[in-house]
Amino acid sequence: AESREQRAESREQRAERFKPYALCSMHHACITQAQFHIMIKYPQLIADIKRRKILPLYLFYGEEEYLIQEALDLLVKTVVDPSAKDFSYGSFSCRETPAGEIVAQAQTMPFLSEKRLVIAKDLDAWKAADLEELQAYLASPSPYACLVLVSYERRYDKKAVLAAVEKAGAVTAFYALQERELPGWVAGWARERGKAINADAVQFIIQVVGGDLQKIRNELEKVELAIQDRKTITLSDVQRIVGDFREFSAFDLAEAIGRRDGEKALLVLSRLLQEGDQPLGLLGMVAWNMRRLVRAREMEKAGVGQDEIMKKLKVMFWQTASFREQMSRYGREELRTAFSLMAGADRALKSSGLRGELVLGRMILELCGGMNAEGARMGRLGR
Repeated sequence: AESREQRAESREQRAERFKPYALCSMHHACITQAQFHIMIKYPQLIADIKRRKILPLYLFYGEEEYLIQEALDLLVKTVVDPSAKDFSYGSFSCRETPAGEIVAQAQTMPFLSEKRLVIAKDLDAWKAADLEELQAYLASPSPYACLVLVSYERRYDKKAVLAAVEKAGAVTAFYALQERELPGWVAGWARERGKAINADAVQFIIQVVGGDLQKIRNELEKVELAIQDRKTITLSDVQRIVGDFREFSAFDLAEAIGRRDGEKALLVLSRLLQEGDQPLGLLGMVAWNMRRLVRAREMEKAGVGQDEIMKKLKVMFWQTASFREQMSRYGREELRTAFSLMAGADRALKSSGLRGELVLGRMILELCGGMNAEGARMGRLGR
C-alpha cells in the first residue's frame, strides 16, 4: 500500500501533468468512476497553438462552426508552410472519404515541412468499420503528423475515440458564446488587428447583429475598412455602417422584464427562441440585468447619485432612461422574489423536461404581474 506521502506525491505529479489544462464545467465534461475526461478549453487551445505547442491528435466538436473554423485556420497558419502546402496539408470530409485514406494521409511523411496537417470533418458520418480503422491509428499516431477530427454535433459520444485522442492529444468542445461573453470576443477581434473599440460600440454591434460570430465579424470588417488607419472604433462608426440584422436580442428580453412589460417580454421570448437562442442563455441575461438592478438599489440607498450609478454599472447613454424606469419598477422584496423565481426556472430548465418557452413564459408572467391574452394562453398551457 502507498504511504500518505507517496499518495500526496502522486497527486502532485498528476496536478503538474494537467497544469496547462482546465476542467470544463460539468456541462462540458463527463466524469464517472470508469472515465475521467480532461478537455482543453477554447482559449487554452488557441494559446497553445499560437505558442506552437502542436499535438499529434485533436478532436473538435460542437455547434459553433465559426470558432471551429477559426481554430482550424490558426492550425493551418501555424503548421503549414505555404510553399509546401500541396505536400503537407489535406482537408477531407468523412462523408466522402473512408478512414483508410485519411489514415494513409496522416502516415505519409511530410515533404519540405516538419509536420503534415490532416483535417477530417463530419466525423459522425463514419460507421463502425471506419472507426475501427481510425482507432488503430489513434493508438499509435505518427509524430510527423497532426490529425484533426471534427464533429459539428453538439456532443460527441464515441468514448473509445475520445479516450484515444485524449491519451495523445486534446479534445475541445465548441459551444456558442453566451451574450455576456460576446463583448470580450469583439474586443479581442479588434485588438488582434491593432485597434481598440469603445464599449458602447461593442454593445451596439451585439444588440443589432446578435450572437452570430460570422455576421459580427463581417460587420466589423466593414467598419475596419471604413475607418482605414484610424486606431479606435467608435459608436458613430458602427451606427453608420452596421446593418440591422435582427429584431430583438437577449438584452431586449431582459429590458422588457426589467420594465415589467409582460406583453413585450413574451413577444421577444418567442422571437428569440424561433431564432435559435437557448433558454438557459436567455435566463442568464435576465439574471445579469437583475443583478445590475440590485446593485443600483444598493448604491441608491447608500446615497449615490443617478449619474454615478449609471457610470459605475456601465449603462450606455442610450439605455439610461430605460434603466431608470427599471429601477423604479422593483423594490428590494420584489428583487428577492425575482431571484427566487429565476432559480426555480433554472432548475426547471435543467431537470423538468418542460419546453423552454413554457418555463420562461411562466417566469415572465410572475415577474411582470398581470396577464394579457398571450399570457393567459401560456398559463393555460402550463396547467
